[in-house]
Amino acid sequence: MVFPMVAVKIAKASDIPPGKMKSIRASKTRVLIVNVDGKFYCTQSVCSHYANPLFEGKLKGKELWCSNHYAKFDVTNGKVLEPPIGTDYLKIDPLKTYPVRVEGEDIVVEVPE
Repeated sequence: MVFPMVAVKIAKASDIPPGKMKSIRASKTRVLIVNVDGKFYCTQSVCSHYANPLFEGKLKGKELWCSNHYAKFDVTNGKVLEPPIGTDYLKIDPLKTYPVRVEGEDIVVEVPE
C-alpha cells in the first residue's frame, strides 16, 4: 500500500548545526533530522530494534549509535552498520528515511499524510 506524502516545514536550517540532530513531529510522523557536514538527512526517530529514541544516541559523521543496545546506522540511507549487542543483521530493519530539502532557510521533509 502506498501512502500519499505531504511536504512539511519542520525547522530552520540554522536550528540544527553540523554534527547535531533533532527529533521533530512532521504531520503525524515523528522524525529525526540530522545535519551531516551541512547536508540534512531525515530518518525515523526511534531505533528499529527496540524503539529507543535515536536523538539520545551518539552521532559521529554520518554514523549514529542507538544509546540502548548500540546498534549503528548510516543516517544518509538508514542502513544498519552494526547490529545491536547480542543480535545479528537479520533481526534489525534499516531505518526508514524520508526525502528532505532546504527551501531558503526552511527544512522541509516529505512524510506520509
